[in-house]
Amino acid sequence: MIRRRSKIWCFLFGPILTTLLAYSVAGVHADTSPRRFLVIFEHHSSLIANIEIAKGIEERLAEALPTEREIYSVYLDSARFPGNPQSAPFLRLLEDNFSGMTFDAVLAVGPKALSFALDNRDHLAPGAPILFTGIAGDKINYADLPPDVGGVYRAYDMAQIVEFAMKLQPEARQIVVMSGTANFDRDLAERARNALGTRFAGLLVSHISDLPLAGYVDAARDYDSDTILLILTILQDATGRAMLPRDAAWAIAAASGAPTYGFHSTFLQAGVTGGHVTTFPDIGRILADEALAAIEDGGRTRLPIAKAPATNVVNWPQLARFDINTDLVPADTVRLFYTTPAWQRYRREIALAVTVLLLQSITIAALVVQMRRRKRAAQELEAGRLALAHAARSSQLGQLSGAIAHELNQPLTAILANAEAGSRLLSSEIPDLAEISEILSDIADDDRRAASIIVQLRRLMKEGEVELERIDLNEVVSETLNLLHSELVARRTDVEFRRGKGPVPILGNFTQLQQVVLNLLLNAADSMKELPPAQRHVLFETRVISDGTRQLVVSDRGPGLTKEVAVDAFKPFVTSRPDGLGLGLSICRSIATAHGGTLVFEDDVESGARIILALPEP
Repeated sequence: MIRRRSKIWCFLFGPILTTLLAYSVAGVHADTSPRRFLVIFEHHSSLIANIEIAKGIEERLAEALPTEREIYSVYLDSARFPGNPQSAPFLRLLEDNFSGMTFDAVLAVGPKALSFALDNRDHLAPGAPILFTGIAGDKINYADLPPDVGGVYRAYDMAQIVEFAMKLQPEARQIVVMSGTANFDRDLAERARNALGTRFAGLLVSHISDLPLAGYVDAARDYDSDTILLILTILQDATGRAMLPRDAAWAIAAASGAPTYGFHSTFLQAGVTGGHVTTFPDIGRILADEALAAIEDGGRTRLPIAKAPATNVVNWPQLARFDINTDLVPADTVRLFYTTPAWQRYRREIALAVTVLLLQSITIAALVVQMRRRKRAAQELEAGRLALAHAARSSQLGQLSGAIAHELNQPLTAILANAEAGSRLLSSEIPDLAEISEILSDIADDDRRAASIIVQLRRLMKEGEVELERIDLNEVVSETLNLLHSELVARRTDVEFRRGKGPVPILGNFTQLQQVVLNLLLNAADSMKELPPAQRHVLFETRVISDGTRQLVVSDRGPGLTKEVAVDAFKPFVTSRPDGLGLGLSICRSIATAHGGTLVFEDDVESGARIILALPEP
């Protein structure tokens, strides 16, 4: 039963399946067969226009037919070999090359290429539509063209390109048109004469042709910015020399004293100032689009003939060369070789950088203001510290005024006594000159001692000294002890000074360090006032340790200090004396710090207290 049903199904639907399979295979074969295009160029293969048109054709066909395309190119080179299009050997060569091939479309570039395609289509590409370009619109006879022939024509709008040039050169007074001697050159020159006449928009129009290339160059060199120089094409000059129009345009534009204009994009790439152009790659793409549309249409409708779109283009660096105001360039103009200014290309980055710089500037300004405020505060603090130190010295010297007066009174009394004795000796009949000489020597010594005491007092009383100089630490201690000699006698306190070996040089302020010695000595004496006079002993030592540090060590036999009390002793207004202010050690430590040194009590002292002033090597 199952076998019978299978036979029935095959009998009924077999033919249908076979037909569908055949169509499917045919469709696959049709989809995968390549499209063949024959491209015929009027001129030779090295012409830039041909190279760029071919590039545009290839790019567009590659987009539409990535793998199913074959492109064959033929170059008639009719300018250099006029007989090629009618040459029987040339035709036979093409027929042999393309024997057995079927072309889906023929693309003709130039009027002679179109004529060649029309004359030989039956041999090369029978039934294939023909698409053309490179022909002026007024040269096309629509009625003579078969319906399967279409294309894209160039307008060569002379009025439009001159009007564009006048916008860039509003002060221009004349228009000069240059053209070559080839047939195509003459055709364009005739179009220019018909469109512009002898005067256009108030400007005088003149035409230059039939010159060798050097003649065109020399003529262009004599013009200036009041001239609009329009270069058409120079495929051939007056000597019969064939050339690339771009090369001729380059030579003329490079020497010209006036801005130059043209219809071809290659001219602008060669240095022409501006133009009204359709780029050759764009022409190739449009022509390829027309060919694809014709193949798709299959000959059902007449092929269109369209005008190639054109736009105004300027060679941006040439504007600067001729000092043309860039504000005169219309907004819709294409800017060739234009580099967007950095502030436009990197607008966000520049804005961010400016913001960062602004914030940094504000931060730096704030830091500078803060530093100045800190510096001013430090100066005010230093001034206050100096004033406070001076007040402390004044207070201490006030307390010692009796001892200082006694210290001064001793030399003055001795001077008086020696003077009176000398006077009596001089009044005797036979004066003892030797004794008088000793008396005078004593008077001089006592005078120098009194003067030294006065100098020391003036130094201690002077306010605002902060200069550092090279001094001997031994001299600082010695002069201070001499100044306080009478006070120490009154307090019945013994002072011993052990000098280091040789001088102890330091970089310091004599007055401030003398105040430190004065304060440390009085503190030591005060700490021992409850002891019997025989036990009141203060030891001053100066020394240089191994690392070069200079030290002044002051030891006493008082009750000493605990670690906690030793730390607090340097705090302002901390004192154990009922009549003290508690500023002495605080000021002394600030003086030591200002000298780059330290002032600390030494730990683990068996008896009494020991304080060490350490100063750096000068």
